[in-house]
Amino acid sequence: MRRRALLLSILMPMTGCGQVQSIDTDFAGLKGKPIAAAEARLGPPETRQGSVFVWTDRVRDDSPVLRDKVVFDNGRATTIQVMERPEFPPLKTCTLTLQTDSAGTIVAVDRDGGAACAPMARKVAG
Repeated sequence: MRRRALLLSILMPMTGCGQVQSIDTDFAGLKGKPIAAAEARLGPPETRQGSVFVWTDRVRDDSPVLRDKVVFDNGRATTIQVMERPEFPPLKTCTLTLQTDSAGTIVAVDRDGGAACAPMARKVAG
């Protein structure tokens, strides 16, 4: 059981890296496109200040986490590590900021939020 938990704790971060790279690729694809294309995929921005458009998304992060669990085997308490989903998953925030030139073409893309940006990246990718 411990071997399995150890293996999962090693592999989980590896799968997350690929996801973050995909998110970056999806968002980078917006560069050079008209802002109307982003608005068509994401809806109206949460805020707009001149040539800067900002979308914010909040998602529950129910990713499994490594936790200690006490089990009783033959009357003895033993602590083991298990992968479990949190009972009350925390909210994670993703913020996407796009900047346009005077023609309305996206010239800069910035995101903040790690894997919490996956749902928004899927919308952008179509």
